[in-house]
Amino acid sequence: MGLDELEVYVDSAHYVRWPGGGGFQPVELRVNGRGLIDWVREVELPCAEREYDDRIAAGETAEELGPRGALAGSYLYPAGCHVFLPSRNLLGEPYRHGFGTEPEDPRNRKSLLLQCTCGIPDCWFLLATITVNAATVVWSDFCQFHRPWRYDLPTFVFDRGQYEAQLVRV
Repeated sequence: MGLDELEVYVDSAHYVRWPGGGGFQPVELRVNGRGLIDWVREVELPCAEREYDDRIAAGETAEELGPRGALAGSYLYPAGCHVFLPSRNLLGEPYRHGFGTEPEDPRNRKSLLLQCTCGIPDCWFLLATITVNAATVVWSDFCQFHRPWRYDLPTFVFDRGQYEAQLVRV
C-alpha cells in the first residue's frame, strides 16, 4: 500500500468576505486528489441524517432544521495561518479552541483540519490527531468537536518530505 499525498490548494475565487469588511482566504486540503470536505461529507452523512430524524421526531420542524443531511460536510477549509509554516497546526500542534474542557479531554491534543462555514473556527470544527514521525506524517482519530459522530475515515499516512513541502507558502 502506497503513501497518501497531501495537496494544499489556494483558489482566490473562494475568498470569504465578512459583511462588515475584511475576510480570509481558505486553503483547501486535498488528500489523494480529493478535497478533505468531500471525504468528511461522505462519512458524516449517515450521522447528520440520523440526527435530523431524531430532531424531527422530538418536535423540531424541517423549516427549522433545513434539508435532511445538510449538516454533513458543512465546513470551510482553514485560513492560511493554520496551514502554512511557521504554523505547527498541521504538524501536530494541538488547536487551542476556546471551550472549557477537562485537561485530559482527547480533543485538547488534536489539530484543526476544517472550520465553520461562518468563518469562525471555533463555531463548528473538525479535528484529528496528527503524528509526525521521521519519515511520515499521520492523520488519524478524526472528530467533530461538537458531535459524538463516528468517523470511518481511513488513517492517512503521508511522506513527510512531500507533506512539509506543501506547507510552504509560495
